[in-house]
Amino acid sequence: MRAYRELLSIRGTRSLLVVSTFPRLAYAMVSLAVFFLVQEATGSVAVAGLAVGAQTGLGALTAGPRGHLVDRYGQTRPLVVLVPAYALAAVLLALLAHSPTSAVLLAALLGACAPPINLSIRPLWLLLVGPGQVRTAYSVDSAYTNLLQLLGPVLATFVALRLSATAAVLAVGACMLVGGLLLAVNPHSRRWVPESREPSEQGLVRSPAMRLLALEGVAMGLAVGLITIALPSLATTSGHASMAGWLMAAMGVGAIIGSAWAGARARHIAPVLGLRASVTLFAVFCLPLAVLPMGPWLVAAIVVAWAFIGPAQVFYLETIDAVRPRGTAVAALGSLWMIEGAAAAVGNTLGGVISAGPGARWALAMASVVVFVSPALFSLGIRSVLAPAALTPVEPEPART
Repeated sequence: MRAYRELLSIRGTRSLLVVSTFPRLAYAMVSLAVFFLVQEATGSVAVAGLAVGAQTGLGALTAGPRGHLVDRYGQTRPLVVLVPAYALAAVLLALLAHSPTSAVLLAALLGACAPPINLSIRPLWLLLVGPGQVRTAYSVDSAYTNLLQLLGPVLATFVALRLSATAAVLAVGACMLVGGLLLAVNPHSRRWVPESREPSEQGLVRSPAMRLLALEGVAMGLAVGLITIALPSLATTSGHASMAGWLMAAMGVGAIIGSAWAGARARHIAPVLGLRASVTLFAVFCLPLAVLPMGPWLVAAIVVAWAFIGPAQVFYLETIDAVRPRGTAVAALGSLWMIEGAAAAVGNTLGGVISAGPGARWALAMASVVVFVSPALFSLGIRSVLAPAALTPVEPEPART
């Protein structure tokens, strides 16, 4: 806990977490809010699912270009344009989604306008705390994001069912408008300066390390996409629909625990080595998901598996910082998120098809095989295309006496 107290005592760290609350809550609420609104407006679950897919898919596919905008123009200009645009798109969706066509198109517009909130916040931690404490900062940021991802669906459901689905979508727009503009005027965000590019250095597409990370993102995105659809499908088809929320919440709980551990106890672990170990253990503990019966044991297994996703998120950010080309502080992560998000969307679709056909347990079994591609790729690249800097721990192991 001492590491976290020291971090939060640094000027600007607490305010950055507070500013990040509202827009991240908007992102955590948006999928369910859109689902409820479109289902209510059209009377079709299929159209609601298509609208959510359009919103998340466009959001993922435009993450890379948004990252390039921040790397070129800084954070302020993209935020002051996209934040009001997103809020306006939310209002249009809430008021004008009366048919399947309008609902899907307006949901897609919402996704296309998504502001680069997380892409902008991540490089600010290094600016605030320096390289010596950046792992602790990333772990706090990841844990807090996972906490909001737990609360967002609960809040969206509460507002949609107690007030209206329209109110839920408007709440998404309001949260983004308030939090996004607060981030845009935050002094640390305004003074963040994009890195200068090195003419002799390879771009993102030509970087062997970034290509390896992109391939890994395809495997991990596909596996997680399969799992996140297969688990609620399994709960529904087995007659335990009320367990779906517990299964999804278990992911967030595990990730929070793992993120907290990585920041406080993993300072002597090199980023790439920690990343490979985390995704390997995640893959191992995903194996029982396809065979465990619905109930507490399955919930516990999900918590344990996702407890290794938490450290992986932290080590992943450090690894990207170490191997990306200079001048791509935001675009590198945005491009990888774009690829992983697109793969997750494919996994969602495939998981739904398999769950409706052979069954959800077959989708989980497929995910448990695909996910092993991730540690395999890291093992292949750890001594070659991944830069030696990524093998250096944040804090060297103390000498033994």
